[in-house]
Amino acid sequence: MGEVAGLLGQYRLVTVTGPGGSGKTRLAGEVAGHVASRFADGVWLAELGPVQDQGLVPAVVGAALGIREQPGVPAANAVPRVLARQQLLLVLDNCEHVIGARGPWWAVPGSR
Repeated sequence: MGEVAGLLGQYRLVTVTGPGGSGKTRLAGEVAGHVASRFADGVWLAELGPVQDQGLVPAVVGAALGIREQPGVPAANAVPRVLARQQLLLVLDNCEHVIGARGPWWAVPGSR
């Protein structure tokens, strides 16, 4: 837990991998609770396990963040704008099957 928490202090993206049932979700939850005070806008969980269509990932992440859909504004555009203004920890759980959904929408303005 300490190692993952330390990595979160150094990097914008930390990936926890391992076989199913090894405790990745539990570890992420414990670490998130431990470091929550570092993030002014809180800790958020997007559960991607049920998502079968990669194109739905931005909408699922947006819903997890409480971003309301607006006509004419795709989630792929709204989510990066919100993330750019926030200081939060976003935990993406069970995302291995939609990893190809990474794309321009992940490019938060001002990120490295």
